[in-house]
Amino acid sequence: KPLVVFGAGDRPGELPPDFIWISGDPSKESELDKVRLSHAHAAIVVGSRGVPPSQADATSILVAFTLRSYMSKQPTDAQRIRALYIVAEILDPENAGHALTAGADEVVETTRLGFSLLAHAALVPGSGKIMSQVASAGAHSLYIESIPYSRSMSYGELSQKIHAKHKVALIGVRNPQSGAVELTPLDEKEIPPDWEVVYLGRKAVLRK
Repeated sequence: KPLVVFGAGDRPGELPPDFIWISGDPSKESELDKVRLSHAHAAIVVGSRGVPPSQADATSILVAFTLRSYMSKQPTDAQRIRALYIVAEILDPENAGHALTAGADEVVETTRLGFSLLAHAALVPGSGKIMSQVASAGAHSLYIESIPYSRSMSYGELSQKIHAKHKVALIGVRNPQSGAVELTPLDEKEIPPDWEVVYLGRKAVLRK
């Protein structure tokens, strides 16, 4: 899919050529037509590093609210598989709830995550490098997909079947209704067929 970066000013020199740069203000609904937001699959709101964290978060929250408000006024598109998915970066953990209330579907607290990785790497040498590999594009990454079977089965059986057929490592399951995730449950745990699996792989392999 085309990758579009929308922000103020001229195109940054370090921006890879794979990205389309469009200059504008994402906090103004009147400017969102520039990026054809109504056709977008997802939007990522990144906090500014040139201002204090509280100010960066305030802008990110405003942008998330603006994106959601804009989308609510667009005609329903039968071609759309799901609503626009908004991921927002938050620098101050106290603002995470505000971003969700403003319309973000998911919040990534990068400061808290970074500090947690630093502390864990000090106790478990090498873990920071491994987690960076998991989070990086082009390497083994984390995927969440629907279970490709129509019957309930134990976690142990499910893990074995998926690994044998697709050569990926199952690490947990998620209840799509509640959003609750259970990592490495007991092999005996019964998993309903309408749940989702969490696994590590080089690409998404379970999509039907």
